Amino acid sequence: MQSLIKLDAWREENEWPAIAEHLVEIIESYFNQQDVSVFLPGREVSIKGMPVNMRMTLVRPGKSDPYKVFYRYNGDAIEIFLIRHPYQKSLL
Repeated sequence: MQSLIKLDAWREENEWPAIAEHLVEIIESYFNQQDVSVFLPGREVSIKGMPVNMRMTLVRPGKSDPYKVFYRYNGDAIEIFLIRHPYQKSLL
């Protein structure tokens, strides 16, 4: 996922360790615990150039600031499009 590559590059610029692999595990665990038939976590968002029906939820890996996870639920699966640290500037 391109946003994870950019995330780790951004973290490296700030002299922080890479987190992409760990974040994938945390996010998968987060969505596995959700019952999306009852409630879709997060709020609806609209991002220019991205698919419609996007949602954004916050996922906190440990004690760090929460990461923004932009996703879409298509009825069968969760499609994750972007993952951002709250201090990252650009969405694309």
